[in-house]
Amino acid sequence: MDSGAAGLELSTLRLEQSGRVLTARVDAPPFNYLTSAMQRDFVRLVEAVEHDDSVGAVVVTGARPGRFITHAEIAPIFSHADGMPEISHTVAQNLFRSVRAMTGWAGERLIARSSLSGLLSITQFHEMALRVMYSPAVWIAAVNGLCGGGGLEMSVFFDMRVSADRDAGFGLPELSLGLNTALGGQRLAHLVGPSQALEMMLEARFYSPQEALELGLVNRVVPAEELLDTVQRMAERYASRPRKMVARQKRIFNDAYSVSARASLNQEAVAALTNLSSPTTQAAMRRWVQMQEGTDGDSVFLTQPEPWIEGTALDMNVTVRGPEPS
Repeated sequence: MDSGAAGLELSTLRLEQSGRVLTARVDAPPFNYLTSAMQRDFVRLVEAVEHDDSVGAVVVTGARPGRFITHAEIAPIFSHADGMPEISHTVAQNLFRSVRAMTGWAGERLIARSSLSGLLSITQFHEMALRVMYSPAVWIAAVNGLCGGGGLEMSVFFDMRVSADRDAGFGLPELSLGLNTALGGQRLAHLVGPSQALEMMLEARFYSPQEALELGLVNRVVPAEELLDTVQRMAERYASRPRKMVARQKRIFNDAYSVSARASLNQEAVAALTNLSSPTTQAAMRRWVQMQEGTDGDSVFLTQPEPWIEGTALDMNVTVRGPEPS
């Protein structure tokens, strides 16, 4: 029997589901480094959530005290790079194109046994990040500790980041090692601006939660002892929103950086028309009109806001069936 995303057996993530909220605790002792095993676990988790209608929101937090995802584990990266002949930008570009083309032909097993296995891992992690951006579930990072390097790069693809007011820190030390971002550089620049993103990398230090809030890197900072409860309550509200419509709206927002204004407007119009034909949307609007009856005609978002904020006006996910929008 399929137990859904919560039933996955993963080596670095501990999963539990309450209602429509799935919580993933990052547990890679002793330092919560982003390892290849953790990358594979996130790839599997994102795919499972994508196909599990029972999950409306995912909360990711650290299981180790003071650690969210510290940064990528450097020693294995060095062991692969040590002695590698220098290659040009053009050669690197062609290698990645070849790997991506072969994965499209289901050639992962062949590549995994070759010297290109490291490139395969990167391309798979890239695909995972894109799927988070367009996931029908809302992904929230509850940052309860150090969040740096590859961990920070991954977190910027989440829909929101909420930080504890202590023990947390945000940093990108890549340039201090002569590295560039491999995953989240462009996404970070969208969030905080190119100048601020570059300054973070040039500084190569961990920024405080308050500094991260001022930059726009995190959505809010809350007392450490209230972090998980706060994020869980947020996730419960957001999980009540209809998955298909959430996925469409996320695509509208996230594609705004990569498509023209005209294409973006067309995308919004198509989504609006599609939603109007949905039984879920029609049921929600019917409920709104019913609640307005007997009032003076003012908006029920003002006169009776609580059921709509909390998602209790009606269950908007019972009619969700079939594949999510592409």
